[in-house]
Amino acid sequence: MHKDVQEPPRREVGASALILNDAGDVLLVEARGEDEMILPGGSAMQNEPPHMAMTRKVRDLTGLEVTPARLLVIDVYPGNLHGDEWESVNFVFYCGTVNFNDPHMTDAKIDHLWAERSKLTGHTLRDQYRRIRQSLLILEQGNPIQYMLHGHRVDVRVDGAERPIS
Repeated sequence: MHKDVQEPPRREVGASALILNDAGDVLLVEARGEDEMILPGGSAMQNEPPHMAMTRKVRDLTGLEVTPARLLVIDVYPGNLHGDEWESVNFVFYCGTVNFNDPHMTDAKIDHLWAERSKLTGHTLRDQYRRIRQSLLILEQGNPIQYMLHGHRVDVRVDGAERPIS
């Protein structure tokens, strides 16, 4: 191997589901090792596409069988200079509305709650809140997929284009 070629960075692919109930509340599940809640989902296995990872993780965590209806957000988290944090690319998919009384939710394997949109900040980590808020805006306004960097919206432009890539 050429001495200037570096090892590729460690990178994780994550995928989450935005699931609403009949009242428009957002389904959140407990974050492993945290007091806050997150969208249901998780890491993809090697060679597993993000939408399939999301479907598998939602089923494992909540018992719900969901189908991604739309990709809403791609959120990139660069690793740090010390190398103790992996780079990650996170996808948020809209998976529709489920009934409050869905029998699968009573058998969920993890603590969960339906959070009112106005109370999301009280339940979620700051980066997760920004990701959820952007996903809801895209869904409500019919906007194109949003690229984010560490939970912050980024308008990507290529070759001097005057409009963001969608």
